[in-house]
Amino acid sequence: MKARTDCAACRKRIYKEAETEFLKQEYKIFEDVAYSMAYFVLCGLFFDMIRKGRTKKYINQLYNNMCMIFSLPDIFGRKITMTEVMSRLEKEYGIDWSKLELRLETEKEFIYATKKGERK
Repeated sequence: MKARTDCAACRKRIYKEAETEFLKQEYKIFEDVAYSMAYFVLCGLFFDMIRKGRTKKYINQLYNNMCMIFSLPDIFGRKITMTEVMSRLEKEYGIDWSKLELRLETEKEFIYATKKGERK
């Protein structure tokens, strides 16, 4: 006698496993580009500081402060996340994140710079 299986339950389990695996892969991609995006944003910030005539000492101090902020441990058992900070900036300072546009390197520029060792 054959055992009957609940195909709907199997599909649901397989879907959940596939969804979890997909999200793990998405997180890996997010993790891989995090440093590149931090470099990108800091370059924009420092370029603005240079345009405004800030000194090398000021820019170095700002960089060290940013490194400290990025590496903050949990405070009172609570993590400070990018999403939380973005939400706060949006609510309290009226930052419209949808206005952000990036001018990325072309694929050719990216490959060239990577091969030359100019990218981390």
